[in-house]
Amino acid sequence: MGSEPPGEDLLVLPPIPLATGRLLRDDGDRPVPITAVELVVSTEDGAEHRIPLVARHGAWWPPDR
Repeated sequence: MGSEPPGEDLLVLPPIPLATGRLLRDDGDRPVPITAVELVVSTEDGAEHRIPLVARHGAWWPPDR
């Protein structure tokens, strides 16, 4: 992997909703309102990168980048 030129295989999120819904069931099986959804990416150096998704049209979308 280290021999690949930078920018050749960058992560790209599709321009489609990655999730839908406004509620999540907790451990007691009760619905709890969702206030944020994030995609967490772990890299081989042990770092974590958080990509907040955007609520639009009843779904959670990747950010405009």
